[in-house]
Amino acid sequence: MTDEKILIVDDEDMIRTLCAQILSDRGYEVHTASNGITALEELRKSPVDLIVTDIKMPGMDGLDLLERVRAEGHDSVVIFITGYGTIDTAVESLMRGVDGFVLKPFTEKQLITSVERAIKRSRMEKENIRLKALIPLFEISKLLVPELDLGAIFTMITNIVVQEFSADRVSLMLLNETTGILEIRASHGFSSPDVPLAKKPGEGISEFVFLHRTPVLISPENIQDTEITARLNKNDPARSSMSVPLSGKNSVFGVLNITRISGRAFTTSDLQVASILATQVAAALENATLFRHLQDHYVRTVQALVAAVEAKDPYTCLHSINVATYAVEIGRDIGLNKSQLEEIRIAAMLHDIGKIGVSDVIISKPERLSYEEFNVMKDHSEHGIRILDPIGFPPEILQAIHQHHERYDGKGYPYGLAGEEISLGARILNIADAIDAMISRRPYHETISNQEVLQELEREAGKQFDPRIAESARRLIQQGQLKPVSYCMPAGAKEDAGKK
Repeated sequence: MTDEKILIVDDEDMIRTLCAQILSDRGYEVHTASNGITALEELRKSPVDLIVTDIKMPGMDGLDLLERVRAEGHDSVVIFITGYGTIDTAVESLMRGVDGFVLKPFTEKQLITSVERAIKRSRMEKENIRLKALIPLFEISKLLVPELDLGAIFTMITNIVVQEFSADRVSLMLLNETTGILEIRASHGFSSPDVPLAKKPGEGISEFVFLHRTPVLISPENIQDTEITARLNKNDPARSSMSVPLSGKNSVFGVLNITRISGRAFTTSDLQVASILATQVAAALENATLFRHLQDHYVRTVQALVAAVEAKDPYTCLHSINVATYAVEIGRDIGLNKSQLEEIRIAAMLHDIGKIGVSDVIISKPERLSYEEFNVMKDHSEHGIRILDPIGFPPEILQAIHQHHERYDGKGYPYGLAGEEISLGARILNIADAIDAMISRRPYHETISNQEVLQELEREAGKQFDPRIAESARRLIQQGQLKPVSYCMPAGAKEDAGKK
């Protein structure tokens, strides 16, 4: 018994029955059709490995059937049975992609030999397709699995799909759990601003794939399912497309759509490869989402600890929130992208976490610190890295926290780095931290006016501060865009403190 399925297509009952009997006796699963149209209907219901078809048939002949089979994306091997073997017919058949001939009248041995040769070729082609697919999928897996940044995964997926499938358009849609709508989170090839960024429940092919949890292969010639037909965009010029669900352990959470505007239609083999890729994509997204949830939970925990540390000193309460506000505004002004701004925000919120490892006596001391106490306080950036490093924060965040007390002139700590040896995030935090210290009331100084802050930024540019970032901060202050979010007012402090 073999696993291959064969479709016999011939308008002569005797030939059709004879071929079916011979091949069934050899263990093949055999289906029959009396004409080309019926054959296509059979193929749409269930793909086959081999089609054995007569050439001369009324209505749709064998050559037309072969062309329709290829156009609809079926990757079955095809051999012709013909009693009209001519050179011209053979040449035309080979040019259209036929895989063999059986000339009438034929013996049982001739039929079996031709079929076995074609089946062997079918097996080799499928194995080659699988190997061809698995090699890049293995490489893709090595790229996707360790990646934990969702934005990077989105970009990686679209680039991979465009390259591996020669796709003209790609969209990655994920479920918005709040609205219940599929939203495009990454795309390629959509030039029209009218392309919707989301699909409402029950709308479009992607929603069908999502609801039924099944992949769909679409080309103009093979649409028979009325529910799918009703969901097609009649104005879409797509030649062929595939939509595959992104399934996790317990649910479907998205859809990957792949489209060709022109060229060869996608085949069932392409759909199999896309489904395998979708499995890897789903695993990578689940890993990244889980990591983000864990990281967010950790950040909230750490922020609570930072708040507890800052609460010990009423003069620095909400300091990290204000520093984050200034740092993000400065970062935006100097052209950082969304991902970099988020890194700056997180680093600013956590920049003083290392003070957890510093004595309460030093943190809460109302007077200026002694030399020895200041040296102890300087260790807080090292403490911070020891707390945060095991969590897997991006190096940009850790560097910003670790180096935020370095000075542009190399006279800072902990390593005495200078200029652009200091990470950009740390140079931004250095200024944001200093600004909040200047305009906040402290036990050793009152708040100072904006004009005095501007003068200090100008005076320390090239010394404590990166000149470019200092100029950005000066510009934002002058424009009124750099303001603290809030203050905790120490007992006895004036209500207008810090508002000059």
